[in-house]
Amino acid sequence: MSILVHASRVLAVLATLALSACASYSPNYEALQQTAYGNDTPLPIDADIAELIHYAQSHHPSVLAATAQLERARAASVSAGAFADPELSISQGLNDADYFTLGLSQEIPIFNRRGMSIEQAKSSELAAKARLTQVRAEIAANVVQAFSEYLYVLENQALQRDLVQLLEQFSSIAEQSYAAGDVAMADLLRAQNALDEARSEYDNLQAMRFSQRARLNSALGRDARAELHGDYALEVSHREFAHLPAPPDELYEQLKENNPALLALRAEVKSLVVAQDIANTSGLPRLMIGAEYMNTDMASDTVAGMLSVSLPIWRANYRAQREAAEADLASGLHELEASELAIQAELSMALYQWQDAERNRVLYGDVLIGRAEQAVASSLSNYQSGSASFTDVITSQQEWLSFALAHRRAMANQLAAVATLHALMPTLPLPAETPAEAEPSATSVEVISVEVKDE
Repeated sequence: MSILVHASRVLAVLATLALSACASYSPNYEALQQTAYGNDTPLPIDADIAELIHYAQSHHPSVLAATAQLERARAASVSAGAFADPELSISQGLNDADYFTLGLSQEIPIFNRRGMSIEQAKSSELAAKARLTQVRAEIAANVVQAFSEYLYVLENQALQRDLVQLLEQFSSIAEQSYAAGDVAMADLLRAQNALDEARSEYDNLQAMRFSQRARLNSALGRDARAELHGDYALEVSHREFAHLPAPPDELYEQLKENNPALLALRAEVKSLVVAQDIANTSGLPRLMIGAEYMNTDMASDTVAGMLSVSLPIWRANYRAQREAAEADLASGLHELEASELAIQAELSMALYQWQDAERNRVLYGDVLIGRAEQAVASSLSNYQSGSASFTDVITSQQEWLSFALAHRRAMANQLAAVATLHALMPTLPLPAETPAEAEPSATSVEVISVEVKDE
């Protein structure tokens, strides 16, 4: 067979390969176009905190993304133990039609390379599991914090509505007293101004309620405009969720072994340890074995065994790989140590927030609010009898409102603190019932239950 014929065949093969490589590529972007804002799974009416957390952990896209990353890590664990693909080589003489060889070779992982690859993949899978746990815990904390703020705004609005009613009563009294000539025009105008200011604040809280609802919906993985229906009370949620899951000393002891961020970092450091061992073997030879069939003028139908070894002669490259792996490991160890210190501080701050809120909850709920309510009633009565000034009435009303808000603020802060604790240690059981000592006392203000029906 002439050289021209062989050359034409080779050119035909190369042309086919070139055309295949230059073929057009059109990716499928339908998944991006179908992305919606949140899911449309209905939220249970009157859902408590545990149900809200379960809903968010089942539907939030961050959890779904972390789950997909875990699936990716599991797939990588399977592929890590696979051998490299064998290599097939074919030779055909161009000026000698009788020259033909067919070779098959396979790399054999020596120096425990396959075992190290499998171990590194297992460490990455453990890190992905811990990251999923961390994301679920952070989602739960975000839900509780957003829900507590949402309830705080609802009850703030309810308190403001009570203040408006109180000021309406006082303004009516001021109008009657002014008509009778018992008070000056200045007192009447101040009463009307205070009433208008309270009504404006009520309207502002109405707008804030919708923004807090959007924040809660975002934490739940729902559209920000999705409606919420339910009969919610901050004190009820506080009673069910806001007690410490364990004594502080036990929390510190459990933190290092149960914090998902630390668990993920430890798994990643283990992967870096294996990566350093892999880098130490990168400069060692690689072994391939195989067989070759030859059909030539000199050797017809000959089968020969093959053994090939790589020659790692570029030592600077392998030395750089070892240095990079060593630096990565040192960085990972320092990052783990820094994270342990930061998480301990975060636990300390959460405990302080809970304890500070508990002191304020007892102070305002059991002592100051009751006194403030008595002061408001007394100042109104004294104002009607002429023994108290307008300033006395307004001051007592503002004091009552500030105490009531501080009491609600303390309960919301305790909910947020407990949410932080559960984010730091997701293995802690969610509180189901509050211990008896945390029950509201007889002097606590009446629970404000707000029925939410967003339009």
